[in-house]
Amino acid sequence: MTFNLFRLAFLLLASITTWSSAHQALAQDARVSARGAQRLVLNASIDPHWLSDDRKLWYRRHEAFGLTGDVVEEYVIVDTMLGTRQVLSSRESLHRALGIQPPDQARQITRFDASPRRSLDTGEETSIRFINETDMPIELLWVDAAAREYAYGSIQPNESRDQQTFAGHFWMVKNNAGQTLGFLRAESEPIVAVFSKDTQPLERDLPRQRSRQRGRRAQEETVLLSSKNGKSILSLSDSEFTLEDLASTDGSYEILDRSADGKSIVVLFTREAKPDNVYRIESSPSSGGRAKLLSNPYVLPGDAMTSYELSVLDVETKLQWVPLREKFDFGRPRIRWTDEHRFTVEKVDRGHQRFRLIEVDAKSRTTKTIIDEKSKTFVWTMHGPSVAITNHLQSSREMIYASERDGWRHLYLVDLDSGSMKNQITKGDWVVRSIERIDEENRQLWFTASGMNAGEDPYHVHHYRINFDGTDLVTLTHGNGNHALQFSESGEFYVDSYSRVDAAPIHELRRSSDGSLVRELEVADTTRLSASGWRAPEVFSAKGRDGETDIWGFISLPSNFDPAKRYPVIEYIYAGPHDSHVPKSFQPTSWYKSLTDLGFIVVRIDGMGTANRSKAFHDICWQNLRDAGFPDRIAWMRAAAATRPYMDLDRVGIYGTSAGGQNAAGALIFHGDFYKAAAAFCGCHDNRMDKASWNEQWMGFPVGPHYSASSNIDNAGKLQGHLFLMVGELDTNVPPESTLRLADALIRADKDFEMLVMPGVGHSDGGAYGQRRMRDFFQRHLQGIEPQRSLQDIPEKTPKRMDTVPAPN
Repeated sequence: MTFNLFRLAFLLLASITTWSSAHQALAQDARVSARGAQRLVLNASIDPHWLSDDRKLWYRRHEAFGLTGDVVEEYVIVDTMLGTRQVLSSRESLHRALGIQPPDQARQITRFDASPRRSLDTGEETSIRFINETDMPIELLWVDAAAREYAYGSIQPNESRDQQTFAGHFWMVKNNAGQTLGFLRAESEPIVAVFSKDTQPLERDLPRQRSRQRGRRAQEETVLLSSKNGKSILSLSDSEFTLEDLASTDGSYEILDRSADGKSIVVLFTREAKPDNVYRIESSPSSGGRAKLLSNPYVLPGDAMTSYELSVLDVETKLQWVPLREKFDFGRPRIRWTDEHRFTVEKVDRGHQRFRLIEVDAKSRTTKTIIDEKSKTFVWTMHGPSVAITNHLQSSREMIYASERDGWRHLYLVDLDSGSMKNQITKGDWVVRSIERIDEENRQLWFTASGMNAGEDPYHVHHYRINFDGTDLVTLTHGNGNHALQFSESGEFYVDSYSRVDAAPIHELRRSSDGSLVRELEVADTTRLSASGWRAPEVFSAKGRDGETDIWGFISLPSNFDPAKRYPVIEYIYAGPHDSHVPKSFQPTSWYKSLTDLGFIVVRIDGMGTANRSKAFHDICWQNLRDAGFPDRIAWMRAAAATRPYMDLDRVGIYGTSAGGQNAAGALIFHGDFYKAAAAFCGCHDNRMDKASWNEQWMGFPVGPHYSASSNIDNAGKLQGHLFLMVGELDTNVPPESTLRLADALIRADKDFEMLVMPGVGHSDGGAYGQRRMRDFFQRHLQGIEPQRSLQDIPEKTPKRMDTVPAPN
């Protein structure tokens, strides 16, 4: 892609007149807001602009004069070949250095990125104007750092929208047929994105579109009729023939797909299960009047699930055959054609202890099991992992398979023809976190991993490249921290930005060929942030329950910390096995400020049973969600307090939301000798009362006594300490009855507790009101004081229905 001079000049002409004054004012305010704190950090992110041949790049930086002096914007030109760095003081000098003249008007983007990417760390606030010049609505979606997509509504034909965002964030635009029109990265200055009638769907969507078209053609030629004489009848090109007797009154046929050569049709027979409803009462509808009864179907662990059976129709011989007699009893099967007459289908057995990849040859009417993985605990197929299990190659009959079969999550090269593993690509006591790029031409894999660097936090994400045969592992990132890369247009260079919760971002220019350093570009300046009262959390590790495994977390000290005093400790917990949860990257806002300002020490810990470590580390959760890593968490806090006498472990509190709500209440039920107070928000207090897909992944199937052993409800009589329960009456994620039944069990056990039911609120931590109530609760029970409130502390109104899409920041 050639360098766009029009684009460059537009970016340089944007105004920055208010930036310096905002910094001056915020530097004098110790109560720094999240947005204000970001502005107090200089050069926390950079936005590289590459010239056409990648021989030069330029970016903005900021320089401050003292704690309250002006902040000026500068421009840096880097020669990627020589490694030189030239700092310029004005836009005009940058124009001259690059040998360009600014245009008279701002540029517009009409060609868009075809590669899906995820948002980077938040940069400067900016905006994108989206203009729809097509004859149909377009859909706007924000892509977060975990590649999740959030809908931001539609833009009608001949209309536009100015969308607030942040530099480094990615946006996706689709047409109303669901086809992706392009990806767009927000830059530090506003840009205009024009979608015209000439804007075509991306190539990546075309195979799926062709698949849908094949299905439609098959449906046009094929009409499925009701049963006749006990047999299913299908009319194909006006010639009737009889299928195998698979149809019944409790199921239905549909065309799933058609082969590229048109000779085979894949048919799906569905027996639909109809789950029972869960119910909610909207006690205070905004329209007034009577309360409303709301309900929706909800599949619980152990419930019957919709099942599916595959069959293949031969168009020429008008014969039908069934490649797999077993029904698919967990999830709708998805097929992928590997050539004109062969396709693969993935089968996950209910209970998640077996995963198979089966290839079907519609021409020879044979099947072959490519992968058959079994586990005594679980095969991780749902709710993560961050690495796709199967990754088919386009130019060969091979695939890359992700598995924990050797005790760590690694990648394997699989030959579809032989149905065997050709070789293990990655290997070692560390885990692959993502596949970033598959280079089939050079047979190389670009991926991220964590745990490879001895002595470093094993959760830090680093980037690597390796050959398909497992040779020539190249380390692309070297600094001690969590890494994110921005590649040049050709991919020859990249900017590596890395940080830790206790270390500000560093930005380096490196070569893709060997990961070698060209030069350091910037180190973020946190002088003004530190002067505002911000304090970095302290990263700490200690041995877990086995005395061998390192457990990692961090400690946030009180705002007015005095090492001679003793402070109660509060743990924020979320022990969901689908990920690890302790943040690893720099954050300019004060960690848990509302609690540390009140004189609490706050800790966060990833105990055993969570993800992104070894398989054995992860397996602790199996049929044992009550564990939640508590033996490791308690050992970690005791190790920390052994050298930190200001940590008072006689006053330990805990709080969490959703799965964290289950964990928080479980702390007092199963470990009430250590934890003294807990605030549990919208918790899943019995895994038999929450969604089947999540709970069966970790607790297994069928439902057995182990579900009761992990139930807060069934074990409510063991409660010790002070418990505060909160639930939103309109929670559609975890049914509110889970919290209400825990309350019922506590009452029957004659246990004291506090409870807050929030009208009009969904799956939430209670917002400003719920959080204030939590702080008051901990002050009473851990500090022994009655909270004082002033009028300015009282919000004008409490927000409702908090299951809203998060803002992209």
